[in-house]
Order: sequence, then C-alpha cells, then structure tokens
Amino acid sequence: MAVVSAARRVLQVHNGQLTRGGSDTVIAHEAHLLRSAGLEVEQYILPATASPGLAGAIKPTYNRAAMKAVADRIAAVRPDVVHVHTPFPLLSPWVFRTARSGGCATVGTLHSYRYSCIAATAIRDGAECTDCFGRTVKWPGVVHRCYHDSAAASGALTLSLGVHKGLGTFRHHVDRFIALSDFARAAAIRDGLPAAKVVVKPNSVPDPQPDLGVVGDGVLFMGRLVPQKGVGHLLEAWRRAGDTLPPLVIAGDGPMRAEVEAAAATVNISFLGWLEESDLEAHLARCRLVVVPSLWQEGGQPLTMIRALAAGRRSVVPDLANFGGPHVDSGAVRTYATGDADSLAAAVREAYDGAGDRSIREAARSAYAAAYSDPANQQALLRVYADALGQR
Repeated sequence: MAVVSAARRVLQVHNGQLTRGGSDTVIAHEAHLLRSAGLEVEQYILPATASPGLAGAIKPTYNRAAMKAVADRIAAVRPDVVHVHTPFPLLSPWVFRTARSGGCATVGTLHSYRYSCIAATAIRDGAECTDCFGRTVKWPGVVHRCYHDSAAASGALTLSLGVHKGLGTFRHHVDRFIALSDFARAAAIRDGLPAAKVVVKPNSVPDPQPDLGVVGDGVLFMGRLVPQKGVGHLLEAWRRAGDTLPPLVIAGDGPMRAEVEAAAATVNISFLGWLEESDLEAHLARCRLVVVPSLWQEGGQPLTMIRALAAGRRSVVPDLANFGGPHVDSGAVRTYATGDADSLAAAVREAYDGAGDRSIREAARSAYAAAYSDPANQQALLRVYADALGQR
C-alpha cells in the first residue's frame, strides 16, 4: 500500500565532502524521489573543508555561523522535516537541535560509521578496527590520528561526538536514524543510538531498463579513488595477472588518481576520470562484469553494486557482511577474500564467463527490483518521515 506523505516540505542538510561520492549522489536522488511524490525539497549544503584544525576545533561541536544559516533557512522554508545527511566535520550535530528548535521533525542518514568511528570506515592500516565503537570518548582515534592523519582534527571530531552523546543530542533530538543495512543498524545501536529510532532503508538507483540480450565486454570499476575503496589491490590484481584478466575500465576520481593513471599506462586498464550519470550508464550497459573491491563494510550495500544489479550485470565483491548476502546464492554476485589481490583476480576470471549467461543477468535484475528500486525506496523514505513526524 502506498504511503500518503504527512510531510509537505523537506530541508536536506549536508556537509559537503572533499571527494565527490555516494552520499552526494544519494542526496540528489532522494530529492528527485521526494519531488516525484509531490513534496517540496530545499537544500542547505555547507562547502567541504580539508580539516577543522586547531583554529576550527570547536566547530565540529557547535558552528555558530552554520547554525544561524540553518535557522534562517528553516525560517524561510518552514519544512516539516529536516533531513541531515552528513553533519561532519563542520556543520556539527548541533544542527539536530537547531532543527528541533525550529519545530521540525529530524532525520539523520548513517552514510558511514562516523557516529562510531572518527575515520568513518572502521578500518585502520588496511584492517578492520572497531576500537572506538561503543566508547563515549573516541580516544583511540585521536592516538592513531584517524581523521586526516591529524591529532588536532581527530581530537575535534572526538570532542564533538563525546559532547553530543553526553548531551543526549542523538537520543533526544533525532526522531529517526536511517541505517543502510542490518549490519549498519547493529553497529549504530552498539554505539548507543536508540534501537527504536534506527530503521533500515537501503539506497536505490534509477532503473536503466537494460537490454538483457546484451552480454557486454570488459570489467568496470566506478567510485572514489581512495584507499578504503580497495583501489590499491584492484590495481595490484591487474598488474600481477597481466593479460590473463579482461580489460578493466576505471571511472572515478580522488587522491589516488595519479596511481591509477600510472597503472593505466602499463597494463590493460583504461582510466576515464569522473563520469556524469548518462556516461556512466552507457559504460555499465557495455561492460560484462562490475568489480567492487572495497576494504570496509561501507555504510550499506554500495551504490556501485546496486547499479550493477539494476543494469543486469554480475559483480565481484569482497566477502564482507554488507555485500553479497542472498545475491551470492542467485549468482548475481561473486565474492572473494577481502583485500587479497590474487583472490580478486581468481574471482574475476571465474565470474567473467558466467556473467554472459542470461539467467545471471535476470537474477541481478530480480535482486534490484526486490530491494533497491525507486518505488520501494520512495515509499520507505516517506514512511520514515511519517514516523518521525509522529514523534513530535
């Protein structure tokens, strides 16, 4: 049954990130879904910054200028719901209090593990790390300089999380948190977020309505070029395997760009840089296999994997809880040992030929329709807003 929205106006609030990534895509897409449902959507996005540093150490806890700007925006827009996507580093969790003071219901999306881990990824030195999970003071993150390799910046974020946890901001001033998977929900509850307020709503992507008769060629990686996305061992797999692996196309941008460009000059890798949506869809339609080599659990099923399912393409993913699941049994997804370049290469070889089978492409499409389609996501988001408004 379709949800009739109790919300009429929504203000999306976000702290921009240095490297364009999934959260930016999700915000734009959810705005489209909400407008399609007849809601008015406005945005307040604070520009990205490299690090709060010493001069801005208090801003992750309370940013006076940003709170005034948000309060002014609320007064002008008069939203029913303020949906905060990423308050870190400089917007600050105080935005939830500002929204509540303005009479709005509040929703926060857990795009990463930032509420539990100041690095947001729950990995350190290439391995899983949950040392800060459940701690009011994320002291290990400061010791290891987990945010931007800076003790000052790490301390600023640790102060913010500790203060707002102590003040009850997350317990009393947020009506609903959206976790992107069951795994992410469990992690949030472990760190003290109220279980009754944390709901699971995966992301979605538009339906490209692919031609399942097209088999395609080559392997596609799309995403941010950052270490936690597994870019390093992706390149290593192709360096070691040489021409025994199919051609790899890399679409994305980020701090590892120079390393990717160097690899593309020596092995069968093509680098395209960051692509706009239409170009990305075209490459998805032409490839045979998608590779998602992340080293971390991600906040939920990564958009890259969801895009592959929507396009009817098989994907190779790490053996992490947030990735394969039931899609492995259907054949739509093939897993490998996380962080292992040789295991990744072997999985690509094994999955590539089978990816040409129509039954595999149909299984991918079925998985997309069941869990990640736009209609399902739109209804789930409206339900979250209705529940949040019911808390006021």
